Amino acid sequence: MGTLPERSDEVVPIRTAPSPDLRLSDIERERAVAVFNDAVADGRLTWPEHAERVELVWTLRTRDQLAPYLADLGVVGTGVISVEPQRVVAKASKIIRKAERGRRVEAKSWFGAVYVDLTDAAPGEELQVEATSFCGKVVLTVGRDATVVDEGEAVLGKRKILASGSGAADGPLIRITGRSTLGHLKVYGPDRRWW
Repeated sequence: MGTLPERSDEVVPIRTAPSPDLRLSDIERERAVAVFNDAVADGRLTWPEHAERVELVWTLRTRDQLAPYLADLGVVGTGVISVEPQRVVAKASKIIRKAERGRRVEAKSWFGAVYVDLTDAAPGEELQVEATSFCGKVVLTVGRDATVVDEGEAVLGKRKILASGSGAADGPLIRITGRSTLGHLKVYGPDRRWW
């Protein structure tokens, strides 16, 4: 018979969320420039402001230094440049979540249900949601002033936008992708309760 390994008293650190004072990567800088590009195209930044911020982003060292240059564009903190999306996956179960500000959402359901509350999206923010289901459903709730664009596809399934408002010009843009296979996607406004 083998012997049992000796007990280790070594302390294993717990991984925590990335700190805002972490150094910026080139990918994060490129994503910030993409935000500036969208802002100048929408008329939220002038061309001189755009040029100044694009030049500046390559001189900044940390996420904390970058945050103020994104804040007036409807981006809270540095979440917009986060590499990791918020993943919500239901397998033969039901999951209810509130979207984390500034992060792309991946909502996936296999024989289950995923409910995601997007009502806290900031004015002018573009939020990307991948809504994918197989024999299940993904249900999203958006704010009254949100504009919803569904670019996904359905294969023997359904995708419906039931939010009553047409969206305000300065409201958030919710851009949805993904595939509903033998399942469905429904998007409700804040007045409709789905629970």
